[in-house]
Amino acid sequence: MRLREAWRARVPLPTSVVLIVAGVYLALKLVRPVIPGSVILLYMGFVIAGAVIHVTLDDGRIRRFADFFIDASARDPGAIRAQRWALLAVIPLLLGWWVYDALRPSYAPPVEIFQRHPTVGEEVLKRIVVPAWAAEPKAWRPEDVATGKRLYEANCAVCHGEKLDGQGLAAEAFRYPIRPANFTDAGTIAQLTLPYVYWRLNVGGLQNQFNSAMPKWVATADEPDASSLHTNDLAPDEAWRVILYLYRATGFEPRTSEAPAAEHAKH
Repeated sequence: MRLREAWRARVPLPTSVVLIVAGVYLALKLVRPVIPGSVILLYMGFVIAGAVIHVTLDDGRIRRFADFFIDASARDPGAIRAQRWALLAVIPLLLGWWVYDALRPSYAPPVEIFQRHPTVGEEVLKRIVVPAWAAEPKAWRPEDVATGKRLYEANCAVCHGEKLDGQGLAAEAFRYPIRPANFTDAGTIAQLTLPYVYWRLNVGGLQNQFNSAMPKWVATADEPDASSLHTNDLAPDEAWRVILYLYRATGFEPRTSEAPAAEHAKH
């Protein structure tokens, strides 16, 4: 009981509500495996609704919540006044940003041509042999990741961005039909297997067949002379190192695949 009263004295109800909502949001963002942004938004709607119900279910809580902002006293401790001014500043700013972000013009390709992860036959992915040194994330060597970082910065960052957020210098030139992937988004590589990511690097956008301006980066064994802007720019091992870097830099791990890694593939 004393602990509860001490908490109430130092942390008013509005501050407690904000801390709980912010804490739940951070917990959802940090949980592994990753949760898509749309699901987090749904969960946060439930959390905020629960907080509103908690505050308005009791007349005493409503008075405490309102008095924190309305019935301010010069005798309030400095910590309480600081919390009041912080909330009065932060809450409008957050609401203003939310309104701005919801209303600002944004590009969205037509639904009928948008396909972030095109479907590929299982037989195609089974033909992709994951090298043994790349198959297990816990065994990835720092030097391979470092090499992948250098290759990414030299070849990929111009579109996908130095921060892997899809905001590269050339990103604005590829607004249609689809912008460069944002690898920090939980809906991209975090949802994919290693063979699939390599396949996308391998085939590129196939001249927009898959609604992407991304060129072909790795030549296949049966198409060594395939014509594309970047054919043969990356050797297969270099492509795998770029993929390793993407996962390490974003903190994600590839989804597991039933396709076995090649036991004979050596570094």
